[in-house]
Amino acid sequence: MHSTIREIRKTPEGIKKAQKAFEDFIANHDFRLPREIVYTGCGSSHFLSQPLAMATTRLGGRGFSAPCSELLYSREWYPIGNPELLVAISRSGETTEAIKALDALNVPRFALTAYESTLSREADHALIVPAHEESVVMTHSFTAFYFAFLQLLLRSYGRETYDAELVSELTKEVLRSEDYIREIVSGFDFRNVIFLGSGILHPVALEAMLKMKEMALFWSEAYQTFEVRHGFKSIADDGTLVVLLVDEPFEWHEKLTEEFQDQGAKVLTVGRRDTGADYFIEVPGLSPPANVVLYLPVIQLLAYYKAVGRGLNPDRPRFLSKVVKW
Repeated sequence: MHSTIREIRKTPEGIKKAQKAFEDFIANHDFRLPREIVYTGCGSSHFLSQPLAMATTRLGGRGFSAPCSELLYSREWYPIGNPELLVAISRSGETTEAIKALDALNVPRFALTAYESTLSREADHALIVPAHEESVVMTHSFTAFYFAFLQLLLRSYGRETYDAELVSELTKEVLRSEDYIREIVSGFDFRNVIFLGSGILHPVALEAMLKMKEMALFWSEAYQTFEVRHGFKSIADDGTLVVLLVDEPFEWHEKLTEEFQDQGAKVLTVGRRDTGADYFIEVPGLSPPANVVLYLPVIQLLAYYKAVGRGLNPDRPRFLSKVVKW
């Protein structure tokens, strides 16, 4: 069995590890997150930084996200403002750009990582979430990192935190769709895939695109849901799977589903209600911004089974390494 599938299935366990990491942190640190925060990371860690920045803004602060390399070499082009904290994210804690990015801004520095590492030692504060993975690709650790830091945001801003046991159980419900996802992939040999999401689900679409490229070496795109209609939809035909990530669909989602079907594409809707799609995976009700954790296993499983269907080893994608260093 591949490590990747074992690790995706560990998502409920990862939520519990995230909660313990959060509780350990607040027990040992007299620290509250400030309101103005810059988040940075590389690859999946950058796509993780985006919903964290959005959650910060949604909860009453101001979050900004940029890849480490942009923060290092092109930050004058971005509206960074006057942040009070820089949060650098790296699963290994040894990513070259993430370590260098700690010195990009003259503000206190916070590390979000899975290990005691160079990143955690050089930061002023570190939240270590031990969701360890053997696979090159980031799966349940993404979900665990997000949940642990979201809990810290909520507590810092005087909000009620989520019930980790409940969230863990809800991710188990989502993982029950594994057989259905395998059937979708085996039943429809799609040639490309388009992931769509709005608001905090757009970074999930971006992460889905990356997972499909990493594991399955496959043509995948990601767009804001309705922006896809403005030129980008031209690539969709009878060999396309459109994955629509939507919390509460409304009339426009149904019209978009029909529009893609008229082009010959098949649509998979992942959300609270169907949109008239060819395939539908129901996601349990969980208020945003925590709802992100329920979509991630679905897109990870889709990429995994596409990789397996193509005869690839998703644990060891070509040209990639688990720790990216220079």
